[in-house]
Amino acid sequence: PAAKVLNYIAAGFMAFMMVLTGVDVLGSYLFNKPVPGSYDMTEFMMPIVIAFGLSFCALEKGNVKVVLVTSRLPERTQAVMNTIVCLVFLGIFILVTWQTWLRAKGMIDVGQLSMVLYIPVYPFVLSVAVGSAALCIVVLRDVFSYLAEAVYR
Repeated sequence: PAAKVLNYIAAGFMAFMMVLTGVDVLGSYLFNKPVPGSYDMTEFMMPIVIAFGLSFCALEKGNVKVVLVTSRLPERTQAVMNTIVCLVFLGIFILVTWQTWLRAKGMIDVGQLSMVLYIPVYPFVLSVAVGSAALCIVVLRDVFSYLAEAVYR
């Protein structure tokens, strides 16, 4: 699925960030020559890593759940609660996706550039919208799954 592809992209950016940071630190301390714009590049890659990894984490149920009380409830009640939680979560991330898209559009309209490298900022903001949209699709799938579980149990 798309969530796995996004996760691989996130892992690639994470690896590049590690190498870039290592080269920047070594260049600074050993040769007094840091990598120009490394802070900008790291700052732009971090949202990609986070946003692209979220949908895969949700797909794999890798998030932390505290089930101290809910594990003792009947399965149907658990499924109803999970449906409600997923619907609230979905609503929040639909808003995040929408507002991030609008923010990126505003950046395109004004031609916003980074301070050091003078590259457009909007592609990195759009990546957060894409990652959030992918997360919404995974959570929507979970809503239907929990709803079916609540109805048929």
